[in-house]
Amino acid sequence: MQAPPGAEGFEHDAGGIFAEINITPLTDVFLVLLIILMVVSSSVIEEEKQAAYEKGLLAERALQVMTPEGAGSSDIVPDDVVVSVLPDGTVFVENDEVPASELDARFTELGRTGSVRVVLRGDQTASYLAIMDVLGRLSRAGLTNIALASRD
Repeated sequence: MQAPPGAEGFEHDAGGIFAEINITPLTDVFLVLLIILMVVSSSVIEEEKQAAYEKGLLAERALQVMTPEGAGSSDIVPDDVVVSVLPDGTVFVENDEVPASELDARFTELGRTGSVRVVLRGDQTASYLAIMDVLGRLSRAGLTNIALASRD
């Protein structure tokens, strides 16, 4: 066998040990497994969240309100006043249940405190009429900075 140029005196062994490791296929397998894990885990979390809501175990800011899905970009800040409408039509202002007869007085009191942003969180199974009633009462009380909450 003829030696390559510049390798005089060295014999080339065709049966030598291959010392390089090709990790490309291994990396491909790991990336596919990672993508599968991410997809499955997000769907499992959504299923568990829905099951917990149906059992009455899911609390969003201390109330059982499952807001509808939507594309929102702003978060609730501590200065916001959160008004929640539950599936049975019960209305909460912050964490206090307020009877329908006292809603106007409570909203008027909030309107006097200055410029307040009200975040209306209506349950996805709540009556449209109940949510519109609360919206109307808020606007009559002079509260015009109203945000509708949704979940991503």
